[in-house]
Amino acid sequence: MPTELSAPRSLAESEFDQFFSLDELAFGSEPQSAALREIDKQLLEADRTIGVFDGPQIVGGASIFTFEMTVPGGRVPLAGVSWVSVMPTHRRRGILRSMMRHQLHGLHESGGEAVAGLTATEPPIYGRFGYGLASRSAQLTIPRSHSALRKPQGIDAVTLRLIPTAQSLELCEQIYARQLLTRPGMLVRTAEWAKVCIADPDEWRAGRSKMRTVLAECDGQAVGYARYRIKRQFGMPTPTGDVGVAELYADDAASYAALLEYLTSIDLTNTTSLPGIPLDGPPMHLLENVRAASPRVRDAMYVRLVDIDRALASRTYSAQIDVVIDVADPFCPWNAGRWRLAGGEKGATCERTTAVPDLALGVRELGSVFLGGNSLAALGAAGLVEERRSGALAEASRAFATDLEPWLSFGY
Repeated sequence: MPTELSAPRSLAESEFDQFFSLDELAFGSEPQSAALREIDKQLLEADRTIGVFDGPQIVGGASIFTFEMTVPGGRVPLAGVSWVSVMPTHRRRGILRSMMRHQLHGLHESGGEAVAGLTATEPPIYGRFGYGLASRSAQLTIPRSHSALRKPQGIDAVTLRLIPTAQSLELCEQIYARQLLTRPGMLVRTAEWAKVCIADPDEWRAGRSKMRTVLAECDGQAVGYARYRIKRQFGMPTPTGDVGVAELYADDAASYAALLEYLTSIDLTNTTSLPGIPLDGPPMHLLENVRAASPRVRDAMYVRLVDIDRALASRTYSAQIDVVIDVADPFCPWNAGRWRLAGGEKGATCERTTAVPDLALGVRELGSVFLGGNSLAALGAAGLVEERRSGALAEASRAFATDLEPWLSFGY
């Protein structure tokens, strides 16, 4: 007979090893090395890491990372949900639902982040808790034989030099920070997360070389960088290999193109892998033959609006908007009902109203359009948004839209 499970509660740091072991069991992974476990321990926030227990045994776990995320018009605090796992022997007992409720209801009751986000190992799971797919990324594998680029003006003025990765942290983080407001969905990196991005444990290499860093400079100033690992294959008739790019950032198109040209022309390699770039990122336009790079689209960030009024008022809108939306949200009932969203490029307000609604939709759909990467009109065409006032859908869709696709810059 099933035993009674505890309510979710915060973990003590002394329980972190149990938490990590649960994750390994739930995901079928090998035990972590001591070095990798130490990295994870440095990142976990004890007061935001929870567990469900069956007696003394932890059978469910989840955590929240404290982030800031770029949105149209600025940045917002983001509750980064991660490490969600349930013991295989305790599935279908409501553990995941209890942890999701604990997190979202806790954020609302404490006045915490108005927006939560996560990446999903199994995408269908989180829709029922109100998370909507808000950003995507593209994966490219560029053959050296089809790596010709269109050359932006100024590329000849860019110089490149290799620097030790361990010594690159401060300089590269300055470059990364300058990119944050260029596109929605990017995450501010704390000092702890910046160190993770240059960590190089054996588990992350997967047979590749140590991480290398190349810096782009113009007029003596650092303007871009790339981090990569190489996997060699000394076959016949000639050696081959792949350049696995971990990061690629630059202040301008010329610097980006110079770095990409370098990464696609390293000796004894015949492919360059870009694991996650924006759907409209520079390589999609700079490559003369992007088809040869076999672009593959994958889901990235799922967004959940914890408090609709605070969330929708925290971003700007690309066109004037004044719309009443009727929101369905059974999991977080304080969001359910009618809201008037009014604003534009300088800011917005979102308040309760009893007015006749112009649009009706679920909170999942609101999360999916929050960063501007999905179109309300497209969701309407799919039958996921109901237009109650003629023309309201097109008006709102234009207002939510952004110039560039949102992108999760790390953490996927």
